[in-house]
Amino acid sequence: MWRAALLLVALPCFADEAIYPAAQCAAFWDGFGDAAESLRFLDADPGVAARADAFRAVAYRLSGGKKADIDRKIAEQRPLMALLVEAYVLDADRQSRDIFQRLSQTCEAFGAQQPEIRDLP
Repeated sequence: MWRAALLLVALPCFADEAIYPAAQCAAFWDGFGDAAESLRFLDADPGVAARADAFRAVAYRLSGGKKADIDRKIAEQRPLMALLVEAYVLDADRQSRDIFQRLSQTCEAFGAQQPEIRDLP
């Protein structure tokens, strides 16, 4: 439960920026990959890293080349995204599940409009 409260406070940090949701989706997929590595019972998906990289590329494009800023923001969010996955999977936390599903839907809808992402499996 404490993880969900932390996430509700921390996740909205991209909301007012031009790079949203690209950078947040990159952090989401990086964090998902981190959680999958630590939670051995989750299936490893080789496409996770490719999705993270593709969203990162979109964020770079949308930021006008501010790669260091993008990388810093993703690095700040990445451990929170791993916590989100852990809270959803390990704790069966309803709020974490809702946030996870919302992020998944946001990333999928946004990615369908981006050339770097739309052709990924």
